[in-house]
Amino acid sequence: MAGTSALSPGHWSRPAAPDDTCDGASGRADVTGSAPYRAQLEARWRATLERVTAMSVAYHEAAAAAGPDRPASQAADPHPPDRASQEPSRLARQVVAERQALAEIEAALDRIAAGRYGRCEQCRRPISAGLLAAQPEARFCSACSRRAARLLTPA
Repeated sequence: MAGTSALSPGHWSRPAAPDDTCDGASGRADVTGSAPYRAQLEARWRATLERVTAMSVAYHEAAAAAGPDRPASQAADPHPPDRASQEPSRLARQVVAERQALAEIEAALDRIAAGRYGRCEQCRRPISAGLLAAQPEARFCSACSRRAARLLTPA
């Protein structure tokens, strides 16, 4: 959901249908049990959006403090940069990470709305309640996450 600007993820609201149970063949997860996860995800969404906003303001303030003659991203200075001149770059990296977290939360809310929440995107098996409680935006079950981590880890 690029371009999120509202302060409420209200478009993820979905009335519960009487057949909101997993039918196995379609892989449609039980979304009636997802209400606590949705509430947790919405709270995380709001908190993350507030952090992104605060960091964006701090970035612009740090860039302005760097002065009009020196762009915040300029690294051509032959002298070692001081801590204050590194601040805009650090904040920019943090904003990128927080925006990625925001996108993951929004994707989880979309899965809830579509009735696919709680199912692994790789194997389509249910994601454990413990994993969802710890990481409600999880896309993959523990087994698929471990398998992917092994593939990505250099030997």
